[in-house]
Amino acid sequence: MRAAVGILAATCHLPQHKRSVEDLFREEGANFSADVAARLGIKQVPLQNGDASETASNMAVAAAQKALQRAKVDPLTVNVVVEYSIMPQEYLVPVWNMSNKVQAEVGASKSFVVGFSGGGSSNFMVALSSAAAMLSENDSMKTALLVTGDTTIPGNRVLNPDDPVTVMGDGASAVVLQRDAPGGVVIDTELWSEGNHHDICYIPGGSLIHPDDISLYRMQLDKARYDAFPKADTLRRMSDKLLERAGLKFSDVACLLCSNISAQDEAAMQQAFEDKVSPVCAPNRESHGHLQGTDFPLNYL
Repeated sequence: MRAAVGILAATCHLPQHKRSVEDLFREEGANFSADVAARLGIKQVPLQNGDASETASNMAVAAAQKALQRAKVDPLTVNVVVEYSIMPQEYLVPVWNMSNKVQAEVGASKSFVVGFSGGGSSNFMVALSSAAAMLSENDSMKTALLVTGDTTIPGNRVLNPDDPVTVMGDGASAVVLQRDAPGGVVIDTELWSEGNHHDICYIPGGSLIHPDDISLYRMQLDKARYDAFPKADTLRRMSDKLLERAGLKFSDVACLLCSNISAQDEAAMQQAFEDKVSPVCAPNRESHGHLQGTDFPLNYL
């Protein structure tokens, strides 16, 4: 029988500085209107202020330290550090992953590290699924530290300026998982991907096109394909499959946590999931925007 794995602690570390969405639209040359404001449902987002402590990796270290302290876990007992950031990090070419830095600075010197990227906010679910599987199936492993830090590429906070989809903020989060934890049990996870849609959102040329200047990067979104894909319905089918495997019914579900993309996106989720999206999601979206994988720990808290 697989050992149960639970969440001991979850934390977020967010910049103190915030900017209004209207200011960011002006700064990035995007058209702001009452219709856009209503569709997005985002009023402000946290932004790094240029201080060295607010680089993506330094915020990730701070989040990880707080999570370990809250969980009352000695860093030397951490078996694996799983990093799930999305955005390009401090070193662009060759591609650099912050997991080793986090491992060193929190003192988890007896762990090994794993990094995932490219999955959008679902990267958190990839990290959770992988870490839970490792802990439940391997008797020599007990504790996992999941961590991320994301700072949005300058000039790219408004995704798809011609027809905005979301506004992205900066932040970091961390989660401590442990085998046989007393609560917060991870019952099961379900992952799915469609390779044909790998280029719906991307940076033309990748990091090699401008290896020394991230401010020249521009994220591109194929809005027609993005809109055409049945996102909420696909998630509902996945959820039904997951619940069936766990021996549960949808009526057993108290609430749903979703990523903080927009009010329009949440409305579609509410419809697909019978109005069970948690009431914490809307105010978090309004005051933080989309924080990539940190959306889920933020809403969990």
